[in-house]
Amino acid sequence: MHRAEALRLMDEHGLKLVLLRENVEPPVYRLMTGQQIHEEQLKRAEKKKASPKPGVVQKELSFSSAIAKNDLETKIKQIALWIEKKYHVKVTVRQAKGSSTDMFTLFDQILETVSEKATYLSKPKVAREGVSTCVLRHMSDKELKEHQKMEMKKNNIVKKDENKDLKSNELHQ
Repeated sequence: MHRAEALRLMDEHGLKLVLLRENVEPPVYRLMTGQQIHEEQLKRAEKKKASPKPGVVQKELSFSSAIAKNDLETKIKQIALWIEKKYHVKVTVRQAKGSSTDMFTLFDQILETVSEKATYLSKPKVAREGVSTCVLRHMSDKELKEHQKMEMKKNNIVKKDENKDLKSNELHQ
């Protein structure tokens, strides 16, 4: 499209001309709304965040949603070992045909098991039809301290509730 035509369309529809690729001849531009520009920036930020940083090792694990319980436990142990070594772990789950197991439930189960050490670098999302991915990372020292405080608070609340139950049982007897 000629430049003058693109500028006319831009003014008519309230669009902005955004450079996509400048290293090609001729450079590639796209007319976009503010919302489209924002969504594109979010996608790029998520992609950048999920890509491994220099010096950080990223390991990958892939399995089916129909994975057996003991096989899943083995995979989780492997994830825990990698997390302890401060590796990033990309987990990919494929939805098995006929499997009623939700892929996101598996991600939650994995994170719950390694929650003392790991958190999401990128939250679970559908990569394509029937395939979901997430990236786990080791918690920073600050996050670990915060997590331990939260666990202690939870444990104190549970203990208080147990003490109340014991007292009420003693009163009833």
